[in-house]
Amino acid sequence: MTSERKYSPNLELGVRVRTIVYLRWIAVFGQILTCSVVGGILNFNLPWFEVYLTIFALAASNILLYPRYPWHHRLSETATTIVICADIFQLALLVYFTGGLSNPFVMLFIVPIAISISNLPLRSTSILIVFTLALISVLGFFHYPLIQEDMTYLVNPPILIIGIWISLLVTILFLSAYMGSLTRESREVAGALNVTEELLSNEQNLSSLDGLAAAAAHQLGTPLGTINLIASELMKNEKISKEGKEDLEVLLQEINKCKNILSSLGEKSSLDDDIVNKIELHALLEELSELIKVKGINPKIVFSRENDNLRFHLMERRSELLLGLSNIIENAAEFAKNLVLLSVDEKEGQIHLKIEDDGEGFPNDIMNRLGDPYISSRSSDSSKEKGLGLGFFISKTLFERLGIRVEIYNKAKPENGAVVSLLIPKKEWSEKHKNIS
Repeated sequence: MTSERKYSPNLELGVRVRTIVYLRWIAVFGQILTCSVVGGILNFNLPWFEVYLTIFALAASNILLYPRYPWHHRLSETATTIVICADIFQLALLVYFTGGLSNPFVMLFIVPIAISISNLPLRSTSILIVFTLALISVLGFFHYPLIQEDMTYLVNPPILIIGIWISLLVTILFLSAYMGSLTRESREVAGALNVTEELLSNEQNLSSLDGLAAAAAHQLGTPLGTINLIASELMKNEKISKEGKEDLEVLLQEINKCKNILSSLGEKSSLDDDIVNKIELHALLEELSELIKVKGINPKIVFSRENDNLRFHLMERRSELLLGLSNIIENAAEFAKNLVLLSVDEKEGQIHLKIEDDGEGFPNDIMNRLGDPYISSRSSDSSKEKGLGLGFFISKTLFERLGIRVEIYNKAKPENGAVVSLLIPKKEWSEKHKNIS
């Protein structure tokens, strides 16, 4: 199995400059519109100079982002944290001048927290959450009062202010836990899928080498024929010295060797498609079993007596199938004590392949989570290398592309070991060898 360590996913965090600039302009125009409605229609008397100065500060800082960063530049984690932190402080300052926690728009503190959860790691998000909660607590005690048209103060009861503070606290913490979990899972799946695509691409590149060899044999055949013709004509020239003719004889011999090599490549690639692109099931399993013999594990392949003809069933050499099976078989060998059993039967009109080992089996606490990225299939000894927990996820993803159903379970006691059961379609991308009676 290809090592997973060299395929660590690169999950970029941070926000693009274009995105954050758009969001901040929306905030600027929204704040201006809201303040205009509050003053012009609701007739509240606000400290307008301070209010519009606060909004202008947000607009000015947004303009400064244009020359400093390219439009499609993704801000680093630190830069994104600083920008969002500044936005939270600007919002807190605006709420301070417009009634504190009595202002219903205090719920907008949730917006920058939601952005940070989606785009920043836990460390930076935690800092922003603590900073936000601290500002909200301060606003509960210190703020400009809301002055109505008749110059009376709009004062909410203390119990209501406490309720608003608690609701903000609970909402922010719940949002952080819920969205944080969803975002982390999305990042893990996206990164694992990138690893899967890269591994599959490498496997497909290896599978295409036969075609490249055929093309090379065809292209090199013409110039070699020309060289051979010229060398043969020179051999007939009586003006060539004896030493020169000996060199020409060596050259012709080497040309013939090259022709033989290219001819073998061409013959290999010109065989019938069923031989090149397909393989009998028993040969496929034997080929994959060679991967684990070097680990000192004894592979055993068993076909049921009732369906022994399945050993001659032709399977397409699909990269997804080869990579998925090799992952499962090598994982079984990694935790087996002595034996990995590959048993083949027919079930529901499909090929039923079971891959069993005689190890300790799957731990019960991760049985239901297998198939998720970065969940190691089994706890390994300290002497065994631990991967990224992507092997089973990669195999499951590739099998799903082929319509292969996967089931995992442990052997019934008193036996020990894990079982991976595969139901492989017989018709869509594999077919029975028509030449076998």
